[in-house]
Amino acid sequence: MAGDWRTIRVFISSTFRDMHSERDWLVKRVFPALRERLEQYRVHLVDIDLRWGITEDQAKNDEVLDLCLNQIDECRPFFLGLLGERYGWVPEGLPDPSSKNGWTQHHTGKSVTELEIRWGVLMEKAMHDHAMFLFRDPAFAQDVPEAMRHEVEVENPESEAHLKRLKDEIRNAQRQFPVIKNYPCEYAGLRLNWGLAKFDLNDQQIAMLEPLAEDGIVDNNEYATLNEELREVVHHYSTVALVGLEEFGTQIQTWLWTAICTKLNLEDSPDEAEEVDSLTQELGFHKRFMESRLRVYVGRRSLQQQLIEFVKSDSEKPALLTGPSGSGKSAALAKFVTEYEKKCPETLVLPHFVGASPNSTGLRQMLYRFSSELKNKFNLEDEVPPDTNSLITTFRQFVTQVPQGGNVLLVIDALNQLDESDYAQQMNWLPMQFPSQFKVVVSCIDDPGREEAVLTAFRNRETHRIEVPVLTNEERFDIVKEVPSISAKALNSKQVELLLQNKATTNPLYLLVALEELRGFGSFEQLNRRISRFPQGSDPVTELFVQVIHRMQAEFDELTVYEVLSLLACARRGLSDRELLDIIEGSSVAINKSESDLFPILRQLRPYMQHRGELRDFFHRNLYKAVEQEFLPDSTSKSAAHANLAEYFERQDYFSESLGEQRARAKRLPPSARPVNIRKVDELPHQFLQVAKLSGKDDPKSPHWDKVADLFTELQFLEAKAEADPEGKA
Repeated sequence: MAGDWRTIRVFISSTFRDMHSERDWLVKRVFPALRERLEQYRVHLVDIDLRWGITEDQAKNDEVLDLCLNQIDECRPFFLGLLGERYGWVPEGLPDPSSKNGWTQHHTGKSVTELEIRWGVLMEKAMHDHAMFLFRDPAFAQDVPEAMRHEVEVENPESEAHLKRLKDEIRNAQRQFPVIKNYPCEYAGLRLNWGLAKFDLNDQQIAMLEPLAEDGIVDNNEYATLNEELREVVHHYSTVALVGLEEFGTQIQTWLWTAICTKLNLEDSPDEAEEVDSLTQELGFHKRFMESRLRVYVGRRSLQQQLIEFVKSDSEKPALLTGPSGSGKSAALAKFVTEYEKKCPETLVLPHFVGASPNSTGLRQMLYRFSSELKNKFNLEDEVPPDTNSLITTFRQFVTQVPQGGNVLLVIDALNQLDESDYAQQMNWLPMQFPSQFKVVVSCIDDPGREEAVLTAFRNRETHRIEVPVLTNEERFDIVKEVPSISAKALNSKQVELLLQNKATTNPLYLLVALEELRGFGSFEQLNRRISRFPQGSDPVTELFVQVIHRMQAEFDELTVYEVLSLLACARRGLSDRELLDIIEGSSVAINKSESDLFPILRQLRPYMQHRGELRDFFHRNLYKAVEQEFLPDSTSKSAAHANLAEYFERQDYFSESLGEQRARAKRLPPSARPVNIRKVDELPHQFLQVAKLSGKDDPKSPHWDKVADLFTELQFLEAKAEADPEGKA
């Protein structure tokens, strides 16, 4: 997985007021799916959606057009044009004739959307083969309430003539990708932004609207029951909502994937592009994780200096980096490793970010990697054993065998995320001290009111303790400038001030999640209101994740959001895509045939999750707390979720071979273990125990405890447990 990351930008050109649904479909579904796919090839995908991103000052100074056209240049050669029945806003002022965009002086009276299309595609013949245009079927407009029809219909006869001419010119251009004409959609109703509307409504208005718009949509039947006052409220806080955009999204996703693969010469599979050994592949996962944490990294100079001074010192004890959830430990260590590798290329740097790869959470796999890297680097004689206990001994020996002048830097992030098996969090595997040429930096979460097993273990040993400080005002300001600019967004000075007045933004995770929520927010007019509604309570990061959950419930199927989050929260070690799909849609549904909101939801959560092999799990504890608060507030709800998982795993077989195949295996010599369903062996007892603790805690004779006893005395379970884990550590 060597090589630098590449970035692809895609410019979305359309009128704003009538295209909210399409832009939301792209931002929430199409682009996340493509982004996930492209990251395997070390390619970043950035979608430039300028529904907001132009400040009030820029608009007053007639800078809007310049900004749009400059973004098009940044995105070449990928341009996506969406046109409905509106022609769009016609600017009063145009760029100076002597400037780069002075050509627009010959196009007075034309909308910004037309000028974008002319500059991005029509005036540049080479762009004809890279752009895609889609024209919407206008039939849905007849279902839109008359008072809101102006949002989707042509502005006036002059605009109608301009739009017809523009569409004809696009159709007639010789292009590789023909115009998609009349892509289908249906009117669903008016999408009410409850989060902002409730800010202004009185209790009586909320009581009257809430039963009608509980799902966030006021359909025509519900709209007909509203009085004039409530209709005005709905008009003010709503956008036209369209459904049936699946074909629209599929066409764009197929086109863009093909176009990017052609442009970058991507192989059919990232594995075919480069064959690497397991150690290189594992290092690639950690490099990719570090890069993801460093797309935006500002400040923290004092913290970096402390880490550098520790490595330069003669200290023989490990450095322990601590801080609360979301304080930026992973990013700080990623920055440190990246910079140190550049300055000291002769040093063997072993970065290990727990949760960054399929094998990163297990102690055995981690020590096997460290020992193998040390053996290869310094030509050590002993072999690297496969079992955990022997690995601990070998790793300790290899540490002492590093020669003078053979410098090593071992960095392990998020020790608290290690699997609890093999007593990993008791830290007995980590030597008490190291040779001066072997430096170790580790990190662990340190949240108030919670005792971490790793921190408890470190009380009995000497460490060089480093605490992650909160963000300074300068660092927060730099992050706010940098993060939105990745997607061509720009908060004005008043909005930045409003955001940073919130003291919770001194936490990097809080600030980054808030900026990500703003990035996908579609209303320029309501942006200030959205910023003011970010939480400022006693546990603001958790409260912010609650808002993320509420936003997803408004955008996706509410039941699916509940199922995905509650199941992940109650699984022992996370769940695979296949397992989630089995439970939510059924085992007969292929992953690529899923029609629910499962995978769009998972892609929304992706920045806040880690992978344990094929299993997805929460990366941030605050996300778990938010899920618990919203969906698992008591024993009854938790027990129901655990019972759901227990039922799913109980239906599975213990062995993947048929009974006949198992008998044939038993007759062959030498004897060999049967292929065990490790997921069932691992999860089923945990789920049964949780149900018993939650639903049968006050009744020793509860049938829930009987199920636990029956399982632990079931011969087939004991056989599977023994064959899956001969050391008894699962």
